[in-house]
Amino acid sequence: MTRKRCYLYNFPRLKGEPRIKEPSILYAVPDEKKWDCEFVFDGEPRADGDLYLCSVFTCGYPDFLEFSKKIGAERIIAGGYHPSLRPEDFAGSAAKTVVGFGNNIDEIIKSGRRGAIRGKFRYNHMDRSVFPLHELKEAWYAEIFPRQKSLSISAFMGCPFPCDFSDNCYNFSTYGSRKIFYPLSYIKEELKLLGRYRYDYLFIRDEGFFLHPQFRELVKLLSGTGKRIYSFLGPLGGLTESAMKFLKDSNWFCLTFGFNIREGYAEDRELLRVAGLAHKYGINAHLNIIVKGAEDRTSTYYLDTVARLLFKYLPESMELYFWTPYPGTASFAQYRDKLTMEKYRLLNDLNFKSDSLPLRNLHKKALLSLQINYYKSREYAKIRNFSCGDSLNLQINELISPARK
Repeated sequence: MTRKRCYLYNFPRLKGEPRIKEPSILYAVPDEKKWDCEFVFDGEPRADGDLYLCSVFTCGYPDFLEFSKKIGAERIIAGGYHPSLRPEDFAGSAAKTVVGFGNNIDEIIKSGRRGAIRGKFRYNHMDRSVFPLHELKEAWYAEIFPRQKSLSISAFMGCPFPCDFSDNCYNFSTYGSRKIFYPLSYIKEELKLLGRYRYDYLFIRDEGFFLHPQFRELVKLLSGTGKRIYSFLGPLGGLTESAMKFLKDSNWFCLTFGFNIREGYAEDRELLRVAGLAHKYGINAHLNIIVKGAEDRTSTYYLDTVARLLFKYLPESMELYFWTPYPGTASFAQYRDKLTMEKYRLLNDLNFKSDSLPLRNLHKKALLSLQINYYKSREYAKIRNFSCGDSLNLQINELISPARK
């Protein structure tokens, strides 16, 4: 039997940093006996497809609409965050729109139904064979992993945090209160599948990992891979000193500390306690800071707050970017619904309040300057560990050059 051709896309185009996150339809690869599947890394339309599976983030929605006009809606099934939360946006641009997880993708393809279809969550394993693994990085940690490959797993379905600014809003609203944990048997099988590939780091991509009822058994299982492990921080209650030592003894490489900087930000003593334990036991701290940009002089408040955080937490690496609202949140209704389609792209990672290009560029340079000053500081030099793979401070001259232009 001749197999049909299925192309998989992500919008926005994944460029050099693929970020595959639930409920991405890209986890739902059709039956290989019937479909010849290929992930299109460059995002360019392929005209010979019988089916196009498209995972769409909000900032990639305009690009998806252009793609749909070229390919035709009849061959497109859309899924992901934006389709799950606003399926009405895809009427006329996709034959079928998967709401939530599409682990039953073969049923969806066969179904004669059109329009919005609620997908099903199952303990399916992600078929990574269709992705260009020589280019795939499953998180935004390129600076601390130069020329290294990281693959990922999940141990928890849902999200314990009701963030108004984050793309976890679908997971939280649908699964957050139920807390579905992947069984150890599933994770063992997932690790076997990962063993087919050469990779250096193992990323735990969910924020409920530390809530897992078999936490210690799970950590020992992951440690058995021999890979360096990094993860989000998650809830702090169980992160005692003995727990942090246990993580270090189990190949834990990095913990990500997340911040949402808004007016009236208050210092978190519990977070500082955990950061101190991470430094004590030699686990790298990565700061993920979302800055709510402002269009007037109060911008200095946010930038000053970020600067203080860097020198209090002393991270080995960081990512700093501007807050942006997602569908399903109050912020989206307040801001994005009032913007024209042409302005959607402004909302990707810049100060969404401002249409002024000079002002947005000023914010970018100010944020870049914070990074440069921190990486050149004496405080950072004291914690500098070249074995951790963070080469960002070796690129300071490259960072400074574009900032001066």
